Amino acid sequence: MKHTAITTGATIGLVLALATGCTPGPGGATPGPSASGSASTGPTSTSTADPSTAPSGTSTPEPTASDPGGSAPVALPTDCTEIVDQATYASTFGDIPLNPVEFGGSGTSSGVVTPTTPPAGAGARDVVAAATELSCLWRDPRSDVSGISVAMGHLEPAAGAAALDGFASQGYTCTAVHDGRSCQLVTPDAQYPVDRTQTYWVRDDVVVTVDQTNVPTDDLIGSIATRLWG
Repeated sequence: MKHTAITTGATIGLVLALATGCTPGPGGATPGPSASGSASTGPTSTSTADPSTAPSGTSTPEPTASDPGGSAPVALPTDCTEIVDQATYASTFGDIPLNPVEFGGSGTSSGVVTPTTPPAGAGARDVVAAATELSCLWRDPRSDVSGISVAMGHLEPAAGAAALDGFASQGYTCTAVHDGRSCQLVTPDAQYPVDRTQTYWVRDDVVVTVDQTNVPTDDLIGSIATRLWG
């Protein structure tokens, strides 16, 4: 799959936009345990450049203008059920409906979306959202606010770093974790006695967003990192 890299110009626009603030992402989120852990596992990169060696359910990015030598970025899953190993998937998501049509989903396990180019002056949240290549939602249509979403995409490192700086300026708690940097914000739901947790994690040129409400996870970011980098 081709991905749309965020250009240096977009990074400059993002830095300027951060002065005006940004809006938290959509979806739901819980604390405890949070999506990101505190210890770095330090996995080794296993970027896949040869389609014949790509893991099942992943896309193999093609060389880009910024990477003319063809050293492809890490391949992202194309199936929401393959973002983590199967044991972690079962313990985290269980039988929660995946991509339900009631919330605009496809009703299937495929979460592939086409990245876009953010507008000039876009804020941190919009820059990250524009980079999305995989978007997954687990939510029961019968529930009020409970649910969890995971999105992934490729983002040039400078743009990713600027985005996280923007989240930090808006009150997110940022830490180094799993050979990357995570920014997280926990807010109480306005109607129910549960919390929403939004996590943005950047490693190399990959950005992952986890947004959960009343769905506890145990170092989900760590499991995703292991899935992507080995």
